[in-house]
Amino acid sequence: MPVNDWSFLFVISTILLTPGPTNTLLASAGISAGLRRSVSLLPFECLGYLCATSLWGLVLNTVVDDYPVVINGIKIISGLYIARLGWNLWHQMALSPEDAQLPSVRPPQLFLATLLNPKAVIFAMALFPVQTWLSVSNYAGVIGSFIILVASIGGLWIAFGAALMGGKVRWLEPRLFQRLAALTLYGFSLWLLFNGLFR
Repeated sequence: MPVNDWSFLFVISTILLTPGPTNTLLASAGISAGLRRSVSLLPFECLGYLCATSLWGLVLNTVVDDYPVVINGIKIISGLYIARLGWNLWHQMALSPEDAQLPSVRPPQLFLATLLNPKAVIFAMALFPVQTWLSVSNYAGVIGSFIILVASIGGLWIAFGAALMGGKVRWLEPRLFQRLAALTLYGFSLWLLFNGLFR
């Protein structure tokens, strides 16, 4: 059965636009490295979401009822990794001006943060149509549309960070945003750890 209702893409777009671990890192990269140097991170974001949504959709849907502890374990691992990213981002502001010009986000970091991003669970297990997993053509169409959204909205977050670096957003200084970004990552980390340990 083909996918007939594509309205789920609007909901996914809304979720992708909200702050989260991946978007926070992309904006931070825009601040520290600028737009041109940071766009090279987008393929790693796309690859992270591709792997994560495929894994959740094709594997965990078959084991979640029998092995709920797997979900909790993944939440705990994700929370710890995102907390580490927040720590690195917070302490990057203490570097010398020369070192601070280096990209604060490297491709493997972004890939792993995206792979562990809780949004991927929502996309694969709640928003993607059930028909996505029934045929190769359905999977290719849904994932292809999804990846285009991911790259486009990821680019917007990089551009936002680059605008901060260029002083175009006068009310928010890059240093303050870096601190807020780190706190955002800490918040996501605590939420994941709480859900993994107590739910």
